[in-house]
Amino acid sequence: FPRGRSDPMSAAYARSIAGLGHGGPPARGRRRPRRVAAVAVGPSPEAVEAAYTACEESTRASSATFFFATLLMRPTQRRSVQAIYAWCRELDDTVDGVEALRAPKEEADRKLSAIEADLRALFDDDRGGGPVVAPSSAPETIALADTIRRTPGLEAGPFLDMIAGMRSDLAVTLDVSTGLPSRMFDDWPALREYCYAVAGTVGLMTLPVMGTARGYTVEQASTPGIELGIALQLTNILRDVGEDARRGRLYLPLDAVATHGLTPREILDGVLDERYEALIEDEIRRAEAHFGRAADGVRMLAPAARLPVLAAAEIYGALLQKVRDNGYDNHTKRAYTTTREKLRALPGLARRAWFET
Repeated sequence: FPRGRSDPMSAAYARSIAGLGHGGPPARGRRRPRRVAAVAVGPSPEAVEAAYTACEESTRASSATFFFATLLMRPTQRRSVQAIYAWCRELDDTVDGVEALRAPKEEADRKLSAIEADLRALFDDDRGGGPVVAPSSAPETIALADTIRRTPGLEAGPFLDMIAGMRSDLAVTLDVSTGLPSRMFDDWPALREYCYAVAGTVGLMTLPVMGTARGYTVEQASTPGIELGIALQLTNILRDVGEDARRGRLYLPLDAVATHGLTPREILDGVLDERYEALIEDEIRRAEAHFGRAADGVRMLAPAARLPVLAAAEIYGALLQKVRDNGYDNHTKRAYTTTREKLRALPGLARRAWFET
């Protein structure tokens, strides 16, 4: 794919990234059976149904591309994936509120702690009774609890790793002496670790819901799942450089910035010249390489899961070309795909999912 640094990552190293936190695939034979609490004392079936509906609306409102991909899933898969997405979205909104100065950092930190405590309770194998979730809980918590109950193999680790990644964003401040963020990423390995925490984890969260093809294990499919999450997050970063700068954030690797003769200050100020275009092109090619490695894992997925995953990857990956088409201006122009473009891509994606994997 890219010229220059293609940044190949072996399966073992991809798993080592997951192992930086809680999120590696569970070791064979060591998972204890989850003892699920009585449903009767938890939310009513009507409340659970309403919670899933709220998660669907959250997904629809937050990401047109992701919502489109979920429409290609089987109904039970769709509900569970939308519940996971809505839970992740709540974390993201908690941090975004602070970054946009809409909420005090202390309040957001308390909310993240509460979300983490609720999550640990949902996955607590040793409760031995009592409600899994209170009827008064947030819709995404109720729906996630039901998804956990219905999905063998779903583990707490990736969720906890995402919380840790969000906390790292919450800790970023502006250095008053330089006007630069207090946390930037020295190189791609450092940024890749962050991309795993806030997006690669989603591959591990959703894989037990999507299922694997005969002859493949969750452990084998985890590596390309992580690769896809990293590719999606890097695409987000390349789409949103200007938006992030206005929030006092810079997510481009500093060694790459320096290689192209640029400084963090210039990027935060919206530089757009040949140096910047070359920097963004190199990072686009890095993202495309991760999408390519993720595509190798589509055949490992259960047949019904292949089309929605391909659609999410291809349609989201198309944003990279949109950045090019915008003249690499990701400061003032936002790359997006239209509904018509999404629908036009479907026949080719279906052919690949059903006949070429």
